[in-house]
Amino acid sequence: MNSLLALKLFLSPLFLAFVTVIQRRWGDRVGGRLIGLPLTTGPFIIIIYVQEGSEFAARAAHGVLVGQVALIIFCWSYASASLRSGWVLSLTLGTSACIASGLLLNIRQIALLPLLILLSLTWFCAKKYWPRYENAPHSNTPPKWELPIRIIATVLLILALTEFASILGARAAGVISTYPVIISVLGAFNQRRFGPNATVATLHGVLQTLPIASIIMSAVTISL
Repeated sequence: MNSLLALKLFLSPLFLAFVTVIQRRWGDRVGGRLIGLPLTTGPFIIIIYVQEGSEFAARAAHGVLVGQVALIIFCWSYASASLRSGWVLSLTLGTSACIASGLLLNIRQIALLPLLILLSLTWFCAKKYWPRYENAPHSNTPPKWELPIRIIATVLLILALTEFASILGARAAGVISTYPVIISVLGAFNQRRFGPNATVATLHGVLQTLPIASIIMSAVTISL
């Protein structure tokens, strides 16, 4: 667990800085597409495989798929709320929807095939009913302090989630570990500084590349 936490504390801020630079150059949707790729969950599965073995890694990959359903619900809920509310309420609604759906799916312990069907249906529904927005690069330059504050916020959120996970136990820890830390930080900062369109575009980019992550995690679950 210490290795996983260290990796997450190292990778998440590094990836956040990389995505921030990409967003400033090519727009929020492109940055969101990078977040949707399994660039953080992939290394986690590898470390779990080395530390705990193939069976445990397969269950972890299955848990990632469960988390992706909750992630889609988070993205749609947050995006829809951001067009009508401020970032605090929008993030709260998205987080509540994410945790509630993740807990429910974790309790039900859905098998792989039904889970993939549910994941596909949830993705198609979110894509079909995605709120309209304008996707355009930001013309104003953010202050120099913003990126360090984003990184600090990401690290603090990771530490808080990890602490809750250790208190609530293994099953709840699996649900909490799927919480979209980087998306939450980016979405909140983008909405506060650039308005709701920036947040909706970022979340839309995440949604567009999630099928790639789903295919990879499904292959890991089946092969292990």
